[in-house]
Amino acid sequence: MFGNSSRKVFWLLLLIGGIIMTGFESTAEADADIRAAWVWQAKSVSDGGNELLENAAKHKINRLYVNVDMNLSEEVYHTFISKASKAGIAIEALGGDPSWAVSGREGPMLKLASWVSKYNLAAKPEERFDAIHLDIKPYVLPQWKEDAEPLVQSWVVNMKLLLEQVKKDGAVEVNVDLPFWLDSYTVTGGRTTDDADNESLSHWFIGQFDHITLLAYRDSAQGNNGIIRLVEQEMIWADARNGSITVGVNTKPMPGEEFTTFAGKGAAQLESVIREVASAFTDHASYAGSAVHDIVYWGQLEPEEIPLPETPSNQPEIRGTYVWQASQVTNDGGDHILEFAKAQNINWLYVRLDLDQPYSSYRSFVKRAQAQGIEVHAMGGHPIWGKKENRPRIQRLIDYVKNYNAESEPDERFKGIHLDIEPYTLPEWENDRDTLLTEWAANIAYFHEETKKDSDLETSADLAVWLDTFPLPGRDMSVSEYMITTLDHVSLMAFRNIAEGSNGIADVVSQEMKIADRLGKPLLISVEMKENFEGRHISFYDKGAAEMERQLALLPDLLSEYKAYKGNIVHAYDYWIQAKP
Repeated sequence: MFGNSSRKVFWLLLLIGGIIMTGFESTAEADADIRAAWVWQAKSVSDGGNELLENAAKHKINRLYVNVDMNLSEEVYHTFISKASKAGIAIEALGGDPSWAVSGREGPMLKLASWVSKYNLAAKPEERFDAIHLDIKPYVLPQWKEDAEPLVQSWVVNMKLLLEQVKKDGAVEVNVDLPFWLDSYTVTGGRTTDDADNESLSHWFIGQFDHITLLAYRDSAQGNNGIIRLVEQEMIWADARNGSITVGVNTKPMPGEEFTTFAGKGAAQLESVIREVASAFTDHASYAGSAVHDIVYWGQLEPEEIPLPETPSNQPEIRGTYVWQASQVTNDGGDHILEFAKAQNINWLYVRLDLDQPYSSYRSFVKRAQAQGIEVHAMGGHPIWGKKENRPRIQRLIDYVKNYNAESEPDERFKGIHLDIEPYTLPEWENDRDTLLTEWAANIAYFHEETKKDSDLETSADLAVWLDTFPLPGRDMSVSEYMITTLDHVSLMAFRNIAEGSNGIADVVSQEMKIADRLGKPLLISVEMKENFEGRHISFYDKGAAEMERQLALLPDLLSEYKAYKGNIVHAYDYWIQAKP
């Protein structure tokens, strides 16, 4: 019934026991993983449910969680469930409300359980509900944020009342929806980090109920914020307690939380992730299958993945941005970044690393980015990295990226290391500029040489466009020429919000373009979207994203004489995603 062979034996014995006690038998396939969907439209069965069953067949569904309207004639359910049984589809009686977890508000829940028990006892085997399915979600109530403890405690008490009634009324299976993050709460309502002596709430539910549907609302299987990692602990607990787990995913549009749904991403991506999760949990006896929320939104998914928007023909080959917050990748898998990248035709990312994080924090993100056609470069830097005494900080970044790449698969590896140093913000720029410039140049040379030892990582750095007016002490060249000569590529911080004119983007990068052409080196142009108070000509913050795109679209023609010009980088993701239209 629930997928894995050893698990099936357990449930078969349980079902036999249920048949002996109550005459019940399951309509679920004994050798198939669950493939379920929620059906919140109670009236969808009132006309016999033919359209609902046709949709179920279209999605290869073998189990439906159908919202029950106890005011409908029982004959409606006899007819519908009988049809579903013939089609190999099990029907669970769905009900739920956040208030059912509140002390004194359990009445409607107990009424539903009593109704299903009585209905099943009077119905023929092929007309019976396979289970009661509860979707309660008290965590959406205001009380949860104010003080979760009393609400958790009353929820547990109400669940015990339900179990007592079900035991008294008849052996009706009870299945429960739970979000994956409930393992961070205990049965007393405390947080597990602060209340380690008490049992986890998820662990308690797994031990009490026949089956749990874990609401793992994410759109990817892998990574720190992927489904597999998020439900792994519950799978282990369920294995140990002979439990059964179905992994639930979402297809309802979630504006602002797109990483929690497959809406807009196509049926192909949904199916791919479902298969990947099933494969990952094949050795878990508790894994029972998947469930999709809900059948209506599932039907609205595009049949194929939405193609990437076409890149305008007049744009250069590279279009990228900076990701400065390492936690945006390590904490939630960076799904929102990749969504934005897809929408904006981004194919290049500089991603700042948190070197205290394990390598596993980045593998899934880099892999998914590469699969999306995005080249990812590890980023680090600080003004003090321009001083010789801080060279070990550069070395630490180099060592981390090299070791990471050595322990990762080819499609998980960073393509290069990018530095953002900008020592001209330090007091030494005014007090002892020659020494600072000399140490900065030496650190850049060191960075390039150390990176190239036993690696093909690309080296790069940000460079202010006005540095071409500063000679490098002891060298017959400007700071800009030295940086372009030394590194594999440079990102020119051409922070202007107009492409043309004597102080426009094309003009301020012309000197560096000439140098790079002579040296055969590529250059990228960085523009600013962050609010800036140094002058109205610096940033696109006030002008917005559409005007930025209009100005960037002019650059290929304005810079057509330079082979060095390879693309544009927007500073930075955090500002771009919040930019004015």
